[in-house]
Formats: sequence, structure tokens, C-alpha cells
Amino acid sequence: MSSTEKNEHAKIGTTSVETIGKLEGKEQSPKSSDPNFPDNVHDAATESIADIDIPSDEEIEIDPSIVEKLSTGFLSAFLPELQKGQSVLSEVLQNQQILTESVQQENSKFTECTAMENLSEMMAMTKKYQTKLLNIKKEMSALQDRSLRLKKRALKLQQQKQKEELQRAQQREKEFERERALTAKVAKKSPTPV
Repeated sequence: MSSTEKNEHAKIGTTSVETIGKLEGKEQSPKSSDPNFPDNVHDAATESIADIDIPSDEEIEIDPSIVEKLSTGFLSAFLPELQKGQSVLSEVLQNQQILTESVQQENSKFTECTAMENLSEMMAMTKKYQTKLLNIKKEMSALQDRSLRLKKRALKLQQQKQKEELQRAQQREKEFERERALTAKVAKKSPTPV
């Protein structure tokens, strides 16, 4: 690898470390006093990458220390945020679980309230129908008493009618006997001697 290529790779490594530093919120600007230092590091990195003639995979020789430094820089830049995000995410999941359980408990309470309301309505209807049943029983008892009194009265009237019929029949019989006796006496007086 030529010294120009090494310089370009070193420039890319430095730009990458600066980019990682900006992501962390720590601006590393060793060349900030340099007028040729770009304001936007990302644009500068893109331009410098575009200017580089990239050799094939077989020709690239990568220094393991650069890879290690880049990896360490990348991990140091993103690992704390990822760990923080992971802890926040686990806390959110735990809170979501608690919230889900709370909602389920509230739903069960609402279900119980609805069941209690239905039970109260059913009890009120039962009381209403029990009152209706008692009223019907009273009416049936009153109707039974009236029917018994009417039967007794009908029986008395029938007996009285039978008595009256019997008396009328006896009266007619007596009148018939009397008429017959009177007609028989009249026939006895008519024979006169001649």
C-alpha cells in the first residue's frame, strides 16, 4: 500500500472518529482553526470517499489497529445510548404490563358492576312479580269465596223453588180434589123422583 493511500485511509479514519464524536455530542475539531476544514463533516467524508479510488477486496490491506479503534469508537459512541434505550424499553414494557393488568382488573370490576346491576334489576323484577302473584292469589281466593257463596245461594234458591213447586203442586192437587169433590156432589143432587 502506498503512502498516499495510507494518508487517505488515515484521513477517512480521522473523519470517522470526528463523526462519531459529533454523534456523541463531543465535537472533536482538531482542525477547526484550519480554513479548509469543512463545516459539515458528513459532507467532507462523503466527498473524500468519492475522491478515493477504491481498490478491489483483494488489494485492500486493513490495519487491525485501525479496525479496533474504529470499532471501539463506534461502540463507545452508540453502546451507552443503546444500553440506555434498552433500559428505557424494558421499563416501558414493565409499565405496559402493569397497565395491562390494571386495565384487566378495571374491566373485571366493570363486569362485576354490570352483573350486580343486572342482579339488582332481577331482584326488583322478582319482587314485582311476587307482588303480582300475591295479588292474583288474593283475587283467586276472593273469587273462590264468591263462587262458594253463589253456589250456596243457588242451592238455597233451588231448594226454595223446589219447595214452592211442591207447594204449588200440592195446592193444585188440593184444588183439583176440591173441584172433583164439588163436581161429584152436584151430580148426586140431580136425581129427582119422577
